Amino acid sequence: MMSSFECTAQSGLEGRIFPDTAQWAPIAYLSIIPDFTQMYVISNELIIQRSEIGADGTFRFDTKAMDQEDHLYRIHFSKKGEPPASLIIGERDENHLFLVANSGSEIAISIEGRKQLLGRVTYNGYQPNQALQEINQIAGFLDTLDMYGPAVNRDFVREAVYERLRRYADTCSSALLSLYAIYQSRFETDATVHPEFYREYLRKWRHEDSEYFQVFRAQLNMEEKNKVWIPLVTGGAILLAASLILYYLRRRRKTAKTPYQSLTVQERKIFGLLREGKTNKEISDICGVSLSTVKSHVNNIYFKLHLSSRTDVMDFGE
Repeated sequence: MMSSFECTAQSGLEGRIFPDTAQWAPIAYLSIIPDFTQMYVISNELIIQRSEIGADGTFRFDTKAMDQEDHLYRIHFSKKGEPPASLIIGERDENHLFLVANSGSEIAISIEGRKQLLGRVTYNGYQPNQALQEINQIAGFLDTLDMYGPAVNRDFVREAVYERLRRYADTCSSALLSLYAIYQSRFETDATVHPEFYREYLRKWRHEDSEYFQVFRAQLNMEEKNKVWIPLVTGGAILLAASLILYYLRRRRKTAKTPYQSLTVQERKIFGLLREGKTNKEISDICGVSLSTVKSHVNNIYFKLHLSSRTDVMDFGE
């Protein structure tokens, strides 16, 4: 059991963790997440700092080198014998957490492992990280759906969770946290169901020019219509405009990629093995890749196909 502690520096990022030293290397890594599509992407280039974990379990990062504006960062730990740039997604060995920080942040993080590396995480100091945890708690309910069996109306529950995330995003004063909530709601599918909400959302944050919002706008592919159209005064003009729009939409449907087509060759292979009911360990053996790599591919598949569980994989129609 571990008690929380307070950051002692004028600005800085401090943490405390007691990993199993027989399994985990005593090093903490800090990465910057340039946009939300790279939350689960790991590379040496994204790692900006590293810190030894002391005998008292503490590690420290210097926030003074960070940007003055808020960014999303990731702290992760690697198993002994694994490369520093290794990410484990889901299950008890999940090895990473996210936080919001800037050059003036004062943040303290307590990590209570229990039977897993990241059991209970507590943030002290910079307030946006409490909001980050609230968003994660709302979205995390989707991960428990399979525990309730077939009696639960999953579509109804998902829509309720997505609605709550949309409300959170709509009322949040932080652009970064607001967009983080949107990304937790599988927005690419949700936007087709609630297009008016996303048009208004883009209008509200139209002056945000961070890379987070640039990537989001490109993904959403919805441009605000700020121009006032001159009313068409003749029935022939109206009919012509409608015909052109219909033609354009049909052309888009023919040329647009389906979510399944966005998968890489390796992701399609793993997707097929998932549909066969293979476990992550079995997929690792079949594909000749590490278990952490399999988990990363599975997470990318879930994101691209807007899925939440293996049950969704079995029900997915290409």
